[in-house]
Amino acid sequence: MERAIHSLLADMRAREGRLEEGAGAPALRGADLHRIRQFNRLLVLNYIREHGPLARVMLAQRLGLSRTTVSSIVDALLREGLVREGHLLDATPRGGRRAILVHFNTDAGRILGLDVGRTHVKMILTNLAPEVLAQRSLPFDTERGPEECLALLVAEVRRFLAEQGVGWQSLLGIGLGIPGPLSPDLRRLSSPPHMPGWDNLDLWQRLQAEFPCPLYIDNDANMGALGESRCGAGRSVGQMAYIKVGTGVGGGLIIDGRIYRGHTGSAGELGHLSIDENGPPCVCGNRGCLETLAGARAIVADACRGESLRRKLALEGQEMALPEPALAARAATGAVDIADVIEAARQGDAASIAAIERAGERLGLALAGLVNLLNPAVIVLDGGVARAGELLLTPLRRVAATVSLPAAWKGTQILPSALEGNAIALGAVLTVLDAAFSLPASAFFASPAVALPGLGGRAGGEEALPSYPAQPSDASRG
Repeated sequence: MERAIHSLLADMRAREGRLEEGAGAPALRGADLHRIRQFNRLLVLNYIREHGPLARVMLAQRLGLSRTTVSSIVDALLREGLVREGHLLDATPRGGRRAILVHFNTDAGRILGLDVGRTHVKMILTNLAPEVLAQRSLPFDTERGPEECLALLVAEVRRFLAEQGVGWQSLLGIGLGIPGPLSPDLRRLSSPPHMPGWDNLDLWQRLQAEFPCPLYIDNDANMGALGESRCGAGRSVGQMAYIKVGTGVGGGLIIDGRIYRGHTGSAGELGHLSIDENGPPCVCGNRGCLETLAGARAIVADACRGESLRRKLALEGQEMALPEPALAARAATGAVDIADVIEAARQGDAASIAAIERAGERLGLALAGLVNLLNPAVIVLDGGVARAGELLLTPLRRVAATVSLPAAWKGTQILPSALEGNAIALGAVLTVLDAAFSLPASAFFASPAVALPGLGGRAGGEEALPSYPAQPSDASRG
């Protein structure tokens, strides 16, 4: 495992170096033999990873390489532990030797995915498939500030890896999703709501100093969008939106199969779309933001006070029939969270049901604008509030369908997450895999993007490798 990881990390550093090298180079430039060999090596490895197991002769035919070249590359990958040989192909009707199939070795390394929320941390450990091998969740509170929070995060990551018997030398990398906009280089948080002291903090530098393996950071909703688009409810959908509704409300956009970041990297901040100009003030400085009216805290307060139920009964002319909210007494003596509201609603508490329905209507109003603007095929809902299921989705879909333009709404699906709370952490894992296995042509040839055979939309072209901070050399890690 260590040899395989060392080989992959060397490849990643070499490609990052070539991308920096090529930044000021002429648009067209030749490639020496060494670069062509490295390109072919990654081409073969990726094809086995995505389409294997295959025989060597099939690899040569499908990739347009000579059998000698493919055999040389496969032999090197076998020595490094990145592939393995397994079953034999059935013999052809004409007889002859049965070809040995080459498999990608999914156990060549491990990846850690981190979902760092405002009130929780979720960690998953995967192989290179990626299949989840272990996971852990723990409470977190970003309002305590970065010093306390980062110390806790580092300690918990080390404890988790130690319990799983995974050393740093076996880790291909760590991906981390965190709320709030990030700087264009994906290192610093930029004015994140409900996170005092985190603004302009070089999060990547602070954590990379603690973790002796490559670290990749992105907005949590972008990570969630990546996870759902590759492995979840948005699988194989080119135009998709991922909406996380928890303490805050955030969005990640997939356009033409890729994360859409916008001009400065802050695309998808749906939570700070104002849906009521006379609404309550938001921490961002505006009034009536979606997050303020339909986030978890707003729903909890509504359910405990019975505000939406009172409004509903007034519209029906039954205001005198207002029952006592089931959670009112509990709120007066202790903390109530969104899970309590969802459970009370399932038990029939009218105030909790009305609060969730009202949040669904407000989310539906905002999503109608998203449908009209971007026309996604699928919108995936995730987060603590989304666990209310149809209690939330039914009013949400109704309002979205009513307010959206018919042409934009036609065929649009609004679905719950299919990844059981792992979308963000899994997207973080996929980010590491993309950095390790992507094939951007400019990293090798500094020429216009080319489509590569048989590797799908995400493996070819100029944007296949996201722009993440350069990783430190082995020497700088000590």
